[in-house]
Amino acid sequence: MAINLVTEYQKKLADHFSIGSKTDAYAGKAYEFSGVKEIKIYTIDDITLGTYNRNGDASTGGFRFGKITEVEDTVQTLSMQEEAAFTKSIDKANAGEQYNIKRATQVLQAADRRVIRPTIDKARLAKWAAGNGLSTGNTIQTNATAAALTKTNIVEAIFNASAALSDQMVPLDNRVMFISELDYVKFKLADVVMGGAQLNANAVRRGERGTIDNVTVVTVPSSYMPTNTGFIMKYKGATVDPIKLKTLRVQKEPLGINGDVLECYFQYDAFVLDAMCKGVYAYKTA
Repeated sequence: MAINLVTEYQKKLADHFSIGSKTDAYAGKAYEFSGVKEIKIYTIDDITLGTYNRNGDASTGGFRFGKITEVEDTVQTLSMQEEAAFTKSIDKANAGEQYNIKRATQVLQAADRRVIRPTIDKARLAKWAAGNGLSTGNTIQTNATAAALTKTNIVEAIFNASAALSDQMVPLDNRVMFISELDYVKFKLADVVMGGAQLNANAVRRGERGTIDNVTVVTVPSSYMPTNTGFIMKYKGATVDPIKLKTLRVQKEPLGINGDVLECYFQYDAFVLDAMCKGVYAYKTA
């Protein structure tokens, strides 16, 4: 007999992830992969302006507002590729609670805190920096010349990234920068001193370190950052970052086990939207 815990624990898993994750508060959630692995995103193409013709005569093929053409669009197809799972047994000799619900919760919380959150955070950062999901011809923004971050150049590099987003008309709000703890030390030692913002407890748990040029700063362990990437700056809505918990259950006394087995399976991925690809900036160091 299996006790399906998806309904009971899905919200708990989501709550834990949003509180403790470094990236979830800034992940794009405008689109949901509900019941499907793939979605298509339609974006209306920009309109080309013409010159108004006061002498245009429609009866002879002339149009004052210009020739009528259909509104065009482009399609971006996104398909979730990442699947993860784990299974743990709880032997009867070690079980202290009926149905092992309390023990199963402890396993889930530990897995979420020590494995699931870091795995998804690392994947998101790597895929944002790589422009995952972009159609041919679309790219994220990067620095022109690769150079390692130092206390001498880091402030200018951050300001240049922020300016690059502004040049592409990316909104000033909902901007965030992810940077390693070690590179953030270089910023604190920089010749130019910047003031920090007041942070609440949840912001501190997410790793926020105030703001730079109206950009929220989130520090992450060095192991989280993609190879040869100094920092990543993004607009929250420029990405789509789904997580789907598909299976979470306790198998009661399956064959060969003197106890119960906890099984978990979920899907996740991270994509950059074609229409907002210039809202993601990766500072490359090589």
